[in-house]
Amino acid sequence: MIARYLRYLRNRIMTEPKRNIISIVGTTGVGKSQFSIDLARAINGEIINADSMQVYKKLDNITNKHPMEERYGVPHHVMNHVNWNEEYFIHRFSEEANKAIEDIYSRGKIPIIIGGTHYYLSNLLFNNKTIGNSTEEIEQKQLSEDQIKLLDGPVENIFEELKNIDPIIVEKFHPQDKRKLRRALEIFYETGEKPSSIYHDQKLEELENSSLKYNTLLFWVYSDPEVLKKRLDTRVDKMMESGALEEIKELYDVYKSQSPPPDCSSGIWQVIGFKEFIPWLDATNGEEIDNPLYKEGVERMQIRTRQYAKYQVKWIKKLLSVELQKESRFGFKYGGKLYLLDATDLNVWNSNVSSRGVEITKQFLAGGPKAITLPQAPENLKEMIPDDDFFSSYKSNKVIGSESNWKHYTCPICKDKNGNALIAVGDESWQIHVNSKRHKKQVSAGEKKRKHLELLKQYGDSTVTEKSRKSLKLDEQ
Repeated sequence: MIARYLRYLRNRIMTEPKRNIISIVGTTGVGKSQFSIDLARAINGEIINADSMQVYKKLDNITNKHPMEERYGVPHHVMNHVNWNEEYFIHRFSEEANKAIEDIYSRGKIPIIIGGTHYYLSNLLFNNKTIGNSTEEIEQKQLSEDQIKLLDGPVENIFEELKNIDPIIVEKFHPQDKRKLRRALEIFYETGEKPSSIYHDQKLEELENSSLKYNTLLFWVYSDPEVLKKRLDTRVDKMMESGALEEIKELYDVYKSQSPPPDCSSGIWQVIGFKEFIPWLDATNGEEIDNPLYKEGVERMQIRTRQYAKYQVKWIKKLLSVELQKESRFGFKYGGKLYLLDATDLNVWNSNVSSRGVEITKQFLAGGPKAITLPQAPENLKEMIPDDDFFSSYKSNKVIGSESNWKHYTCPICKDKNGNALIAVGDESWQIHVNSKRHKKQVSAGEKKRKHLELLKQYGDSTVTEKSRKSLKLDEQ
């Protein structure tokens, strides 16, 4: 304990040189891509994509790739190179993105990471944020054919195998989260160490030193939710008019050519804007735009886009901010502060987003993370920066001891999309579920059914009188 504290003091005071990197986060449709172009042109930067859908070839509209003609020659890396029949795992992204970072540095330019998919971003910016990041020094074993077969097989088999090997870590992930379960089991096969032990060691390392790999400047491009909601709905409509429909049809042809059809919860098939239209495509083969199913597909796409935007804000405030707050232990010597840019009113984009962001970046590059004099947020958005009260009350699963909070909760009433009992991971997710309209509606329906069965039992199936039916109706109100 004393040795660990001395290492903390040393790392708190001493600063090892690190290279600069910039990251841009924010909800879908808020203008991250536009700001990344503005910034890259101003500071001689190049962009690295951290969005898991934009790595796939083509499909520029439904994956929201920034138009080529609006990039002004700014190079984009780790984008538009993966075939549709491939699953893209985080270790491949890490390898490709880190190679791009080294290439950009070698040419005297600044890497700008934009996105996207939160575990991709965490993998690039932080040490030890994804289980397995610090296993490189452990001698890795060659996987057997049986192990590879199991890893590539059904998620249920992966879950059961991991449960037998490491019952602690398996509680951290949803039983259907194949990506995370697969990686955890793969780590055990490669290293012989339980992932939960590696995770615990990673948390201890955080007490000794900053977890940031680089001198890191982070921007949060933000828009008022009500304004963004309208913007997202309009964007979906424009996407459908400018080529997204043709992309969806092309993707559907490949989807139907496979037997059985691909799982829409993995790979390119999970992209927002495809599975929402499958009912319409199945019914009309994509030929009847005036079919009600088409309108329902558009509406579902808009709803899912808005839901995804809400999820991204939640991730920034409750996960990314929690990780960054730990850097206060080391005086933010490698950066780690989140700077907000207000993209609510696009008419003042230059002053509120582009110019403010470029000025902050130039101060950062000239004098380091502590040289920035501009505030983290404009006056009207200061409440968006989580404060000490938030961190003291928020129960994070990213700290030492959080393993005790890893738990699966099974709802006896609600079902998931596959018709199985719904499972929530962790107390927070469970409380959100039990307080949701969906759960309460199911509870109410179950109570109505119980009362109905009691009446049937009392009066008999064939003798339930009009009076008893009225009584049931009154009870249900």
